[in-house]
Amino acid sequence: MNKKPLLLLLALTIFMIGYWIPEDRHVPVEGAQTYNLANIAYGYKVGGINAQKGINIFANKGTPVEATTSGLVLYHDNTPDGEHSVWVLGAKWRLHHYANLDQVSVKTASWVKTGQKIGTIGAPAHSTPAATSLYYSIRSLPPQVTEWKPAQSMGLDQVFYVNPHEFLTNYQNDKTGKHP
Repeated sequence: MNKKPLLLLLALTIFMIGYWIPEDRHVPVEGAQTYNLANIAYGYKVGGINAQKGINIFANKGTPVEATTSGLVLYHDNTPDGEHSVWVLGAKWRLHHYANLDQVSVKTASWVKTGQKIGTIGAPAHSTPAATSLYYSIRSLPPQVTEWKPAQSMGLDQVFYVNPHEFLTNYQNDKTGKHP
């Protein structure tokens, strides 16, 4: 009996389950209810030198950081400078990256639920003056071919990143009934 077709079917089923899981969305920083230029520095730019693939959400040191969506904690990093970051694999095979954390409340290989505290905000070690903020980015494991912009330099990079500002803003607009 040839097991290759069964293994392929199993792999395809597991891949599709990642898309069937509902993707909850939650604002990651307590008190940051609206996203506008007053409370975030939004610099989503993929490709090139000093590319910014996420957003910085400024808040006071020690402010709780909550999981944007449910998922599996894949990685917890602690650099020699004392900076913590957490990677969570959520629905649609997206990696949610939370960086500039002061403390982390989750362990690697644990499951987090939407809105669960994963840590507290800290400051990047190399920022002067030390501005406390959460750096949040989303990376898509399978390419999002609809995001490819061949006319832009490094446009192919965009198929692997989700714009976190739009990800959270669209969610907030859907909850309030307002549309941009």
